[in-house]
Amino acid sequence: MKTVILLRIASMLSAIFCAGHAYASLAPLRDPGEAAVFMAMQSYRLKLLWAVRTHWDFYRGFSLLFSVTLLLFAVLLWQLSMTAKADPVATRPMVASLLVASLAFTVVSGIYFFFAPAAISAAIAICLALAFTSAKKR
Repeated sequence: MKTVILLRIASMLSAIFCAGHAYASLAPLRDPGEAAVFMAMQSYRLKLLWAVRTHWDFYRGFSLLFSVTLLLFAVLLWQLSMTAKADPVATRPMVASLLVASLAFTVVSGIYFFFAPAAISAAIAICLALAFTSAKKR
């Protein structure tokens, strides 16, 4: 398969991951137990450096930050696919770097979260590994 197509598939998978993550992080609460945990997170304040924040601030902030990272990942992969049209070999260092990041996402998702994010991260990693190996001189 062509490097360009593999990078675009990986880009679309990352965009889907981003949309799913953003939706899930903004979804309404599902049960009273979850609401109690979130209320506790919102009520405990920490003074860190020059700011006062709650556990909820960190939870929500890192969740949104990860959605932005996934969006950036999708955009970078799409832009990289355009470079791969002209010179696939030149994309190999960046593809390798993004592959390492995607493998890290897969491991962290598998350990700390659940199947869906691990599976999407693994699919992105597979696309990137195949893109890396298919990026050869014409």
